[in-house]
Amino acid sequence: MELRTLRYFTTVVREGSITAAAKSLHVTQPTLSRQLAALEDELGHALYQRNRKGIELTEQGVILRRYAESILALADKAEEEIALPTHSIAGKVHIAAGETQAMELVAEAMRRTQALYPGITFELYSGTSADLMDNFVRGFYDFFLECEVRSHVDMHTMRLPHTDTWGILTRRDGPLARLGSVAPEDLVGQPLISSRQGVKVGVLGQWLGDLADEMDVRATYNLPLNAKFLVRAGLGSALTYRGLFETNEMSDLAFVPLSPTPESAQGIVWRKTLPTRQAQAFLDSLKGACAEAEREGARGYRAPY
Repeated sequence: MELRTLRYFTTVVREGSITAAAKSLHVTQPTLSRQLAALEDELGHALYQRNRKGIELTEQGVILRRYAESILALADKAEEEIALPTHSIAGKVHIAAGETQAMELVAEAMRRTQALYPGITFELYSGTSADLMDNFVRGFYDFFLECEVRSHVDMHTMRLPHTDTWGILTRRDGPLARLGSVAPEDLVGQPLISSRQGVKVGVLGQWLGDLADEMDVRATYNLPLNAKFLVRAGLGSALTYRGLFETNEMSDLAFVPLSPTPESAQGIVWRKTLPTRQAQAFLDSLKGACAEAEREGARGYRAPY
């Protein structure tokens, strides 16, 4: 398979029809149709079917789309980095991150980096650690802000001077909002919303102990922002980090800390291969921001493993 053919295929999928894709690619419809037919012959499967609304991918087409997008993204990233002038410090830094207040340190490092090197830009990808790790290992991101950071083989890890504490985001008119803190037994019989990793793993699993099997989890979330709307609708109370939502007295939502308070350490992970110049510039800025935070008395900072 050629990259050009994969670009043709993904453009057809994005545009929804051969006609629109041919116009976007500045090629004729017969040329595009021949290229796609040759790709189907090479793979031995039909990749799409035409219908009145345009095209619909077959099962094999859905699989190819996923791989094609990954292959093209890596190819574009390689071309971008190779094309940079030898002595310039410019280009993109790709950062994957879970949602945590530790992002404030990353944002400060981004600001410092751009102040020194205006040619550096950033692409930020948000999600759960489980969702992001696979693409990080495959090379899509330069850095990974991992929640509940741990050491990794063949990777550098730097714990950030920030520790997130857990609590319950709940409706202010609900029974949990009237508590000063929430113990594991308080959650038995309560409808809950948890992160996709669930309540049986990590620090939450340790906090709940044997009661983890008794939790009534009604929904799971990828990003906490969406969980807020489920809580507001009355689906349940969400287990989440402190500080991600506004929960003042004017809000219809309240945050109640867990007791004893489980804490999650956050950190930055990067591969041991030589980083790009722009990635190294960001890393230097991040280390400087962390050193300042440590001097100001933030807890939990350690040198790289």
